[in-house]
Amino acid sequence: MKQSTFLIVALFFSFSLLAQNKATKAGQLQLNAGIGLLSTYAADKTQAVVLPISINAEVFLSPNIAVGIYGAYSRTKGQSIFPNADLVEDYDNTTRQLAVKTSFYSNNMNAWRVYGGFLTGISRSTIEKTTTSLVGEGDKDTVPSFSRPNAPNSFLFSGYVGVQRIVTSNVSIYGELGFGISLVNAGLSYRF
Repeated sequence: MKQSTFLIVALFFSFSLLAQNKATKAGQLQLNAGIGLLSTYAADKTQAVVLPISINAEVFLSPNIAVGIYGAYSRTKGQSIFPNADLVEDYDNTTRQLAVKTSFYSNNMNAWRVYGGFLTGISRSTIEKTTTSLVGEGDKDTVPSFSRPNAPNSFLFSGYVGVQRIVTSNVSIYGELGFGISLVNAGLSYRF
């Protein structure tokens, strides 16, 4: 994980040396593909099975406002130990998100753009849980549960801020902070 983070940061700064300025026009389409560097489940001490990934396509309504569709996916595994109950719960969590993404961009500043916005949509987490007794099999019906069952689709409303570096007239790289599929995202954008 540390090596991939270092590689992304190194690519970010090396591409920034090649940057060119080009104004965005209303009607342009931008495709973004990102990878999460810090999972929203990091506090639970989980391990990523599939790093958080996100894609979105947005259309610029003006040079500074874009609206688009956002999709994201992640899969993590974790474990909780309850020594007083002599139980271990193992989790396999798959999260999917689908949302409308609205972004507000600054003007170009030497090939840099700052932006922010919000996501509105749905988020679905599917959690598979296995409970194991530390003292033996026992009666499976009397084993207590320390977690909630799967929730149906939940409403997603999230904000984010980011910075975009224009690499060529069509390609840029970005870094983003927000509460979505990941707390920190980095990725590539391609503008048509």
